[in-house]
Amino acid sequence: MTQILAVIQSDALEVELKAAVSALGEQTTLNTCPDLASSVSRLRHDAPDLLIVELSEGSAQVREWQHAIEVHEISCPIIGILDDELEGTDELLVEAVRVGFRDFLRRPASAGELDGVIRRIDKAKPEVGTRGRLLAVVSTKGGVGKSTIAINTAVHAAATSNQRVLLVDASLQLGVSASLLNLTPTITIADVASMQDRLDATMLREVTTQHESGLHVLPAPPTPAEASEIDDTCMSIVLGVAKSAYDLVIVDSFPLLDATTLAILDRAEHVCVVTENVVPTLTGTAAMLTTLNQLDVASSNRTLVLNRYQRCAGSLSASEVAEQLAEPVTAVIKHDRRVLEAANLGRPIILSSSKWGVARAMRNMANELLTKVSDNSISPTRADAKTLSQPEIDGEFPSQEQPVAPTAAE
Repeated sequence: MTQILAVIQSDALEVELKAAVSALGEQTTLNTCPDLASSVSRLRHDAPDLLIVELSEGSAQVREWQHAIEVHEISCPIIGILDDELEGTDELLVEAVRVGFRDFLRRPASAGELDGVIRRIDKAKPEVGTRGRLLAVVSTKGGVGKSTIAINTAVHAAATSNQRVLLVDASLQLGVSASLLNLTPTITIADVASMQDRLDATMLREVTTQHESGLHVLPAPPTPAEASEIDDTCMSIVLGVAKSAYDLVIVDSFPLLDATTLAILDRAEHVCVVTENVVPTLTGTAAMLTTLNQLDVASSNRTLVLNRYQRCAGSLSASEVAEQLAEPVTAVIKHDRRVLEAANLGRPIILSSSKWGVARAMRNMANELLTKVSDNSISPTRADAKTLSQPEIDGEFPSQEQPVAPTAAE
């Protein structure tokens, strides 16, 4: 059965389409809605096989649909229906194809032409989606190295794969991505939020700041006042467009489970939870894992990283952390002052030439995260990329370097 959803304003066109669908028999059904906004809800709930859009308002309407396709991740084949009497029809056809329309109908709509479109769509089969995937990096408190994990993973992904990678600093009040990467951005996420109504993939790629690794960065706003202008709806729109513009989007979130963070989690294919082996931090992490369960974020779609790991009186081992949280620890990053030194220099530790210690642990962790978020569709391709077999948890790293006593938090 073919389910069709038609977005139409003309009563006459509705009559034409109903007659055409009726002539095709019971295997084809038609539902209608009057505008783009109502169609988004119907697309989510009804999952039609075909979307027919009446193109009667020119280029402005096509641009609105481009925005909707990117923001709402519309994957259903879209068919435009045009009136030959409309001026600039040929130019409109070209523009509609560019934004993602798959085929077209002419008025008056006929059963034969509609059947031909359905057959062409079926024969072509759905195109492989080109939407990017999103990794959200979260924690319940500051100071655990969440931003360090997000930034190093993003830099590694950009430097060791052929993918387009974007880092979004959504730690709106306390964003540090620009500083940790030694960047001086001219445009931040607050500026992008102000243009959300006209934001598209091309515009987003043009306004981001590029790091030497090839990573694109959308930094946090410089002041809390500007950050207050970004709400959950705005964040969802920005991330929706980001997933249409990039192969991989990594989001450094604010350490608070508010509406904006929930909007990030809603867009994410995978969630990296960062914690440390300190009892108060683990208490908050346990609460976050419970929340992720309530949000139906399956354990297979999340990774627990134990960062700034130290052995001291009263601290838990990695195996004890896993047992207490009832969640496997995928990676352990030891507390090391070289991470702080790298932060001060604005050069992520993962770019270090060292093959041992914290740099190696970071690379292993990043490879594991990239494999998980991409479902094996994005994997490191260059010679320095290695896969993780088992996390190095309690053992010492085989190293020619002398152990370095920790002096400060990363």
